[in-house]
Amino acid sequence: MSHSGRKKTFVDPKVQGALVRRLVLHWCAFIAVAGLVAFCLQVLSNPFRTMEEHAQQVWWTHGPFLLVLVFLLPVFILDTIKLSHRFAGPIYRLRNTIRSLAKGEEFRPLKFREIDFWQGLAEDFNVMVARLRGDAVDAPPAAATIDAAEPTAVAAN
Repeated sequence: MSHSGRKKTFVDPKVQGALVRRLVLHWCAFIAVAGLVAFCLQVLSNPFRTMEEHAQQVWWTHGPFLLVLVFLLPVFILDTIKLSHRFAGPIYRLRNTIRSLAKGEEFRPLKFREIDFWQGLAEDFNVMVARLRGDAVDAPPAAATIDAAEPTAVAAN
């Protein structure tokens, strides 16, 4: 059952909200540090000016850059939410599927959107459910075989 799109982009407020908060925190830290460095360089370039003159010069020199960054922040936030939707959405769907199975509802194989991360997780989950239900299952997906072989290969080195 493939979905071309989800109704909500902000599906997991805890995870996606944490990412957005971290992005805003990093953005503010960058602006503060860049402003401080610009101001220090301005003061060092001519230490005999007043602080007010330095602040005014920094604003005229770097103000347009700051305004561009202010207008880009919403774009950064929206892009972060869209990107995080590609991994928070599949986990949200997996969680809902697990809950429906726990309630005894009919199992429909899990399938994520093509752009979502963790495609192998859906395949592995479907194989696991089929085996637990006693259904005949073909060989495990290639991703499961590769994942299982990796620790052995690393241990051999």
